Amino acid sequence: MEILLHSGLEHPNTLWIAVSAVVAFVLGIGVGAARVGLGSALRDIVSE
Repeated sequence: MEILLHSGLEHPNTLWIAVSAVVAFVLGIGVGAARVGLGSALRDIVSE
């Protein structure tokens, strides 16, 4: 029980903090993937 107190799992908003962290991670991966795809498409257009 002492570990739970120190890890912050009793915080009333733990669920929302975890959900927002996962959403931010997924959006970051998506933005990175889109940026790589857009850069690749632009390189193809410029090289033609």
